[in-house]
Amino acid sequence: MASTDDCFSPEEVASRDEIKDKVWQAIGKLDEKHREVIILRHFKNMSYDQIAEALFCNKGTVTSRLYYARKKLEELLGTGKGGFIHDMP
Repeated sequence: MASTDDCFSPEEVASRDEIKDKVWQAIGKLDEKHREVIILRHFKNMSYDQIAEALFCNKGTVTSRLYYARKKLEELLGTGKGGFIHDMP
């Protein structure tokens, strides 16, 4: 079975890898409380309720932390409203 990278040119793969690196570097610059909600939501696919339970906080706190984490990522990555960070659920 062919890998998904076989569907893309070497330039596209390199560009994707560069974007991934930049995103992870930016995530690493977040405060721990913001970094953990981003990782749990977008990389572990946990719901807001699951995150709240895991972090022993309420759903409103999770919502707030995600909001501020995304704003900081937009600032660090130079993306604005309508960028891929803003479009994350």
